[in-house]
Amino acid sequence: MRNTQVFLRDKNVMQKIISAAELKPDDVILEIGSGDGRLTRELASCTKKVYAVERDLNLIDASKMELRDLNNIEFINDDALNIEFASDIDKVVSNLPYAISSPITTKIIYFLNEHPGSIAILMYQKEFGERMIAIPGIRDYSMLSVFCQYTSTTEKLLNVSKNCFKPTPSVDSMVVKITPKNIRIDEGFLSFCRAIFQHKKKNLYSAIMDSREKMAVHSKESLREKLNGLDKDLLKEKVFLFEVEQLLSIYRAALKLGICQESA
Repeated sequence: MRNTQVFLRDKNVMQKIISAAELKPDDVILEIGSGDGRLTRELASCTKKVYAVERDLNLIDASKMELRDLNNIEFINDDALNIEFASDIDKVVSNLPYAISSPITTKIIYFLNEHPGSIAILMYQKEFGERMIAIPGIRDYSMLSVFCQYTSTTEKLLNVSKNCFKPTPSVDSMVVKITPKNIRIDEGFLSFCRAIFQHKKKNLYSAIMDSREKMAVHSKESLREKLNGLDKDLLKEKVFLFEVEQLLSIYRAALKLGICQESA
């Protein structure tokens, strides 16, 4: 997608987003990329408070004027990647700026996992959303898929046509619901997966060998010897065929063998 700001105009899609969020009167909402304030109004009309984050000061000024009848909106003129999310946030409901989809999703998921009961309803470029929910064995299954499915339950809610936006973007979109698993995120596991998913179409043996600079053992000979301790059938399997639970099992076995290491 071109890095051009577009705005959701379809009221039916907005209502589906609102319905999916199951908003309550005492909910505190974070909206990232509040834009022209159309979704902000819908959110603020039925909740306790909305933190509306928007980088464009002109849009904030226009939204403040348009939404002056509502007194439960706190506008934040900043980049969402640079701010600390307020601890009282219950839900994140946003038509995200697509240019920052990957880093902002990571930040949101970490936040959700530290706040039991929280959820996110987020709109993405369709291609990105497909990668989030992709299952093992298909082209879109990637490190993003592993991260999202390890840390949360990620569900596709609906596709959104590009014609629902003005100006019309070049691609369709997707609304996704993220429910955190509220786990202690193991950074060592994520590092291990990042390393082997750089070679996701290779078998596990080759992927680990080719990632040895990122493993605990850099020597080919030493790593080859340690790999003898892993299940031979698993070593023959291609990386992108493993489900998250299988990857966790492989990681724990690799830890015991000294192939990889836990993060400090």
